[in-house]
Amino acid sequence: MLAGALSVAGGMAMSQSTVQKKRSVDERLDRAQQRLQRVKRRERVLTSQVAVYNDRVRAVETKLAPLQTRLSSLETERERLVQRLADLNRRLLDEKRRLATAEDLLAKRRGALAERLRFIYDQGEIDPVLVMLQSGSLSEAVESDSVLQRITDRDGNLVTLTREHAEEVRISRDRVQRDRDEVKSAEERTAKAAADVREVTTELNDTRARLDTVRDARRSLLDSVQGDRRELEDHTESLRQQSAALAAKIVQAQAPTASGPTSVNRTPSSAGLIWPVSGTLTSGFGYRWGRMHEGIDIAVPSGTPVAAAASGTVIWAGWQGGYGNLVVIDHGGGIATAYGHNTSVTVSVGQQVGQGSIIAYSGSTGRSTGPHVHFEVRVNGSAVDPMGYL
Repeated sequence: MLAGALSVAGGMAMSQSTVQKKRSVDERLDRAQQRLQRVKRRERVLTSQVAVYNDRVRAVETKLAPLQTRLSSLETERERLVQRLADLNRRLLDEKRRLATAEDLLAKRRGALAERLRFIYDQGEIDPVLVMLQSGSLSEAVESDSVLQRITDRDGNLVTLTREHAEEVRISRDRVQRDRDEVKSAEERTAKAAADVREVTTELNDTRARLDTVRDARRSLLDSVQGDRRELEDHTESLRQQSAALAAKIVQAQAPTASGPTSVNRTPSSAGLIWPVSGTLTSGFGYRWGRMHEGIDIAVPSGTPVAAAASGTVIWAGWQGGYGNLVVIDHGGGIATAYGHNTSVTVSVGQQVGQGSIIAYSGSTGRSTGPHVHFEVRVNGSAVDPMGYL
């Protein structure tokens, strides 16, 4: 008997020390979870910001693409017009030279003709007898007069042809001048359009550069935050494993006293509820791991019978996400109790149960760090601290 008592006392002392260690680990885990939640929120914000800047960059690039195509087209057209203008300038210069030559030739022809006409005028009317006497015969005189007329006609024809040539050159020059003016005007308009497009393109490129800078900074910060998040997740997982290991030790330490049926304190509290199992309280009501822990955790070996805290009607019996296998009992008056992480459930929805009735067997289903009963008390749907009702 004494040896057994000492063994139990030793187990209880070890269990108490382990519970204290678990609470310390859980506190560190709570702080790590809170930091992790803050980092995750920061990560979500940065991810959203990077996505926004990506969208803005894509929007700018969408505007830039047709502008760059337009600018390239305008530059090509301007180069063509500049080359065309250069060609027309050369042609205009050639036509001006041709016109000057034609006009100079016309002036010379007119001068020569005027000189001959002055000579004929100075000589007066030609005396046919004098021509005959000088030539020696009438026929020669007639011939001389014919030659003179041909010379006069030829000079007149040359002047006329020279004048016509000069007029053609002038028309050609004017046509080239008009073409040159039109091309020059088109080149100026194209240059202006290209300058306008280039200005808008430059502004958009500057905007994209600024967006790229901000986005890259956000990406760099996001990479850093993601690295912190991974480290915190590893640290948090390590603390969870430690907590689970300590919970297992607590259950193991309780095992000698839990051989045989687990007894439940059947004496109701002033609120009329009894404990669902006899075990060690390992986690209380309140914020834990960055979120609200809406009940208490009672460590017991897996398979421990779970009793109804009070009589009532089962309103849930089955799987419920992180709760695992869950039982919820409505006790009337707006009060309900919940029992989570069970290995199995022994009741069904709508079933009437009495206080102390076995409703499930404990386990570690759902989101759990080890075998225990998660117990909640809810008043009008809101979670309250169960310790005020036990």
